This record gives sequence, C-alpha cells and structure tokens, in this order.
Amino acid sequence: MKNELARALAASLCTTVATIGIVPSALGQTLPDRSTLSATRLMADADAPETPDGDYTRPVLTDATTRPVLDPIVVVATRTERPRFTTPAAISTISAEQIETLQPYGFQDVFEAVPGVAVQGGPRRIAEEPAIRGFDDERVAIRIDGTRQNFNKAHGGRFLLDPDLIQSVEVLRGAGSAVYGSGALGGVFDIRTRSGRDFSGGIDGLGGRVRAGWQDNGQEWRVSGLLHGQRNDWDGLVALGRRELGEDLRDGDDNRILASRDRLAWASARFGWQPGEDQRFELAFDHFDNQGINPSNANAVAEAGTLVDRDSTRRQVRASYRLAPEGVDWLDLRATVHRNVVDTDEFRLDDDRQDRSDFATNGLELVNSSRLAGDDRRAVVLTYGVEAYADRQRGQRNGAARPQFPDASARYQAAFAQLELPIGSRLSLIPGLRWDRFEYDSAGGFADRDDDRLSGRVAAGIELAADWYAWADWSRAFRAPSLTELFADGVHFTVPLAPGQIVINRFVPSPDLAAERLEQVQAGLRWRHHGLLQADDRVQVDLVYFRSDVDDFVDQVVTFISGPPRFDPPTRTLVFPGITRNLNVDAVLTGAELEARYDAERWYAQATLSLLDSRRRGEDVGLASVQPDRLRLVLGTRWLQRSLTLGVGLTAARSRRDVPAEALTTPGHGEVDVTLGWRPQQGALAGFGFDLALDNAFDTGFRLHPNPVSQPGRSLRLSVSRDFSL
Repeated sequence: MKNELARALAASLCTTVATIGIVPSALGQTLPDRSTLSATRLMADADAPETPDGDYTRPVLTDATTRPVLDPIVVVATRTERPRFTTPAAISTISAEQIETLQPYGFQDVFEAVPGVAVQGGPRRIAEEPAIRGFDDERVAIRIDGTRQNFNKAHGGRFLLDPDLIQSVEVLRGAGSAVYGSGALGGVFDIRTRSGRDFSGGIDGLGGRVRAGWQDNGQEWRVSGLLHGQRNDWDGLVALGRRELGEDLRDGDDNRILASRDRLAWASARFGWQPGEDQRFELAFDHFDNQGINPSNANAVAEAGTLVDRDSTRRQVRASYRLAPEGVDWLDLRATVHRNVVDTDEFRLDDDRQDRSDFATNGLELVNSSRLAGDDRRAVVLTYGVEAYADRQRGQRNGAARPQFPDASARYQAAFAQLELPIGSRLSLIPGLRWDRFEYDSAGGFADRDDDRLSGRVAAGIELAADWYAWADWSRAFRAPSLTELFADGVHFTVPLAPGQIVINRFVPSPDLAAERLEQVQAGLRWRHHGLLQADDRVQVDLVYFRSDVDDFVDQVVTFISGPPRFDPPTRTLVFPGITRNLNVDAVLTGAELEARYDAERWYAQATLSLLDSRRRGEDVGLASVQPDRLRLVLGTRWLQRSLTLGVGLTAARSRRDVPAEALTTPGHGEVDVTLGWRPQQGALAGFGFDLALDNAFDTGFRLHPNPVSQPGRSLRLSVSRDFSL
C-alpha cells in the first residue's frame, strides 16, 4: 500500500477506536429483475445452490423477488442472466435496501464502496459526474431502464434522478463498447428503477409507501410517496418526491459551501401488462427537476458575478416489451423505444443574462437471445441486436444562438452479436462484435462528417475448482466526440487581472477531432467459500488487474493567456487573449482492484481497494482528472432476527499530486461513516423502517479530486418509512 494511503487509513482508525457504526451490507444483494421478469429459476434464495457457469434457463415472468443473495444474477456484461461469480467481467451490484440504509445525499454516497468508481464534481448535486477507472463523464455510459442518458453539458452532472427511485444498480467496470457502443470506454452504469411488481411480488392488491427524512447539514427535508398495485395481468406504480436544502452546506472545517442550496422534485409512473408468463409490456414516464442558485460552473468555488439561478429538468417516456416463450429456444426478445429530454435554464443574477440548453435523445433497441445447442446447464447462447438513436442539442443566450452549446445533432446506427460458448465442463468463451456508424451536422457552418467503428471483445472464464474461478478479457472500444467538444465556440470565461486589464478566454472549435479508441486487457481471479469461520458464513474475494491503452484521448487544454494584449478603445481596457481547445492525445491507464466480502448470520464485512496509474504516452506525468487510490472498509453486525443492523464504514484516499503543471492537486484524506437501520418484523411497528446515518462522523475537511470545492462535513440523517396495504 502506498505510504500516504496507509497514513490516511491509520489516522482514521485512530479516531474510530471507541466508535460503533454501520453501513449497509454489500453481501445482502437484491436479485436483479429485468423488466420485472424475475430469474427465480436461476437462483431462488440465498440458501439455494448457486447456478453453474453457462446455465441458461428461461426466465419466469411472474413472482418478482427481492430476497437477498450473496452472488446475484447479473445482466450488464452480456445482456443475458448469469451468476456474477462465473461471469468473466468486473461487475458490482447495489440494491435498493443498501441505498435506503445509506440515505445518500447524492450519488457519491451511493458508489463510495464500489472499487474503481468515483463520482466527481463536488458537493453540489447538479454537478455530479461519473468516473470509472479514470474515464470520466461521457467516457462511461449511463443507462436507466435500458435507455441511454447521453446528456452532457460542461460543468454539469449526468445523474438526473433521485436515488430513492432506484431498485438496483449494476456497474460494469471496463470497456463495454462491444455490447453498448460509444461512450463505454470506462464501463457502464446500468440503473433499474422501481416498478409495481417490485413491490407486489406477484400478489394482487394495492399498497404504498411513504417516507420522510431530515439532514442537519444544510437543514434538508425530504418527503416521498408511492402507490403500487397489481390485478391479474396488470400492475402499476406512481411515485412523487421532493427534497429541499434550506441552507448552504458546511464543510469539515465549518466553512459554508457557498451556493450549494437546491431543490429536487420528481414524479414517475409505471404501467405494466403481462398477458401470460411469456411476455410483458411496460410504459413509463419520468420527470425530474433540480433548481438552485449555483455558480455557472457548478463544480467551482462560488464567487461574485458567477451565480446563476439554474433549473435543470429531465423528462422521459419509455415503452418496452419482452417475449420469452417457454420451450422456444431461439426467442428471448427485448425491445425498447424511448425519448429523453433535458432542458437547462440559467439566469445570471448580476447582469440578467439568460442561457437555455436543450438536449434530446430518441432511441430504439431490439435484442434477442437464442439457445443454439446444449442443455440448460451448458448451453450455447447467441445474443444479437440492433440499435438506433439520435442526439440533438441547441443553446440560446438572451434569445440568440449560443455557440458555447452549439446547435448540432448526431445520429447513430449499430448492430452487434455475442456468443456464449461452453467448452467442456469448466471453460467458457464469450466473443462479441459490434459495428457503429455515426453522423454529425452543425449549424455553425462546419462540414457534415460521418464515421464508423468496429468494437470487439473476447472473454474467457474457467472454473479452476469448485470455489475458484479465473477469467481474462480483451476488448476494443471507442467514444465518438460529443457535439460540444467538436463545435463549441465563443467566450469561455473572462477574468479581471487589474484595473483596466482583463483576460478573455475563447473556445476554439475542433470539428476534426478524432474518436477516442481504446484497447484493454483484464484478468481476474475469484474465490468463495462456505463455512470459513462458522458453519453458516460465506466469503468471496475478487482480484482484477487491467491495462487500457487509449489513442486519441480527448483532452481539453486551457491556455490562460495565448498571446500579446490588445487595447480596446471603447472600454479603455487592455485585453489579454486566451484559448480553450480540445486535442487528441495518447494515454495509458493501469490498475488493480480488490473486493472482499464476508457474510454470516450476525456479522458482515467488506473491503474494496482501487489502485490506478495514468500517463500520457511517452510522458512521465499523470492525467489531471484521474481519481486517487482508495480503500474502503466496512464492518457491521445484525440483531433481532436481522431486523437491526449496525456497523461502521471507513474510507481512506491517497493524495493526487502527480498531475500536469498548473493542474489541481489534492491531499489524501480519511473519513468515517456511521449508520443504523431497523425494520421491525412484528408488533405495532411492523411495516415501518427507521434509518439513521452519520456521514463524515469526525467532521473531516477534504476534497474529491479534481474538484476545488470541499465536501460536506458531519451530516446527521434521519428517516422514517411506512409500507402499507389498501
């Protein structure tokens, strides 16, 4: 372990000697449920034998389950249901129960325990940006209920939903373009939201849930409620919620985090129809709104003249269909069509400037899996599909075109195929290939352009013994440049230097920017065991090594002053020019990840370690935005027939000082989180849920690299929920 990481860990451990706390068990996972088609025939509960590698069983479309399993069924790596232990990919899962116990302020709390994953952007929720293994923002794909979330605006976040709506999350760490196309260089966040059958469990009737919570740091109140129902073939859910941060947050040094207040509101509706056990239709509507007074650069320190009244809204409509007839081996069809619109309105307070940014994605995806040969245990499965989607963006400033968010569009068409091929009784191969074509056009007078890419993957896994599994993966992936990266123009920022002197930094369009290309190798080793310390316990350890070689990595270079000044007679000002441009560079990222999990009747524990090194090819300096090495430890205990959960979580992060000249450096830190959850199983309080969380328990002052704004200090969160039937 690096010295600074060890010192941060030791410092935090010293402060927790007399402290008992909790974070939710990473071992009590919820079985993922794709479009409410449960995989109960693959794994019914935590005590059932785990499915061998290659088991291909038709999904049962009824009886959705949320029973905990140590090794859940996962879908994100192959688009087919597979036990995580024998899937040759680096995958982490998060359940709704874990999220509820965390009571997250934002998504940084949700993904804190996932190795290789960071949520950058700082403490303002509108600025939260994803990163996996050093690939940030639009270099990772975000999918919500099978739909692309392509919105990207400089200094803005992409997690435009509230964690309270989430049923489960799968995180694929590593290149995923062979299955998901552009943007999956670092990996994929596959988020599934709640449906009516998630609550009904296949039982007719009406019910609901109400929840209220409070956080002392920022004086935040939150309320949410939902109604769900099922009758015969029909099911539905309607959910509403609101969160409001009434005061600015305070950091660990008791300083105000200026302009951090916001108000979140959301509404969702789901309607499903299952005319039989072999098919399901679903129609969904989502509305999410984040409003707050923040800096125009939402992940920067607030200063006079930079504040805007910002209102960001995401609206989505989705229709999906699945058909999986029993006994028809060649047909397991999934179809999704969606429209996703994000609008951002910004009113700058000091001069009444009004900016509007509109972004829309329309998409269609068809995927089918066919069993070609073999029995249920060792089947040959071919998965193939097509996808088409289009992004359109437009920016306005005071009613006129805004070149900083240019009027432009992109269209994508893709086809892919993947084969799951068992060889003998222990070995399996998964080759895959995807072709993507993309076209751009812009209203800025630039020539239209088009391009295409082939993405490939070959993964192999072998059961070395009953409790040992080894895997390796080779992938090629790509990311098409974003519309803003290609066509942004106009003034980026202005900075006064002295009386009568000013810097005006302008964007330089990069219409010839090449697509990023990646070649990645990964290798992993897994071990699991039952009865290690006592008869009912389970332990599982995952080790992963990876190397990613990136050609034409898009790097934004800001030259603060790019030339001699000029005198502007009307304003009697000396103007220093500066430029911001996007360049293609080559980079290499290498790293290792460890995830160890232990679960017994009374105790559970988890340890995750992320080590990451980055270099521009041929240079001995790291990339500026790559997250630091990080260690996360979790220890917890359960009482009262597992209804009361108590434990402690500790995070230690190394400093980031190996960065290019003039880039921001970040010191290392250690942080402790405490939570407590109680779910009474009987008596007058049955159906209630009580949660307490103490985030950053020792009020540590720290920043998340590469953001200049400090994270919130000690935050006490309380919530009460009630499930009921009608």
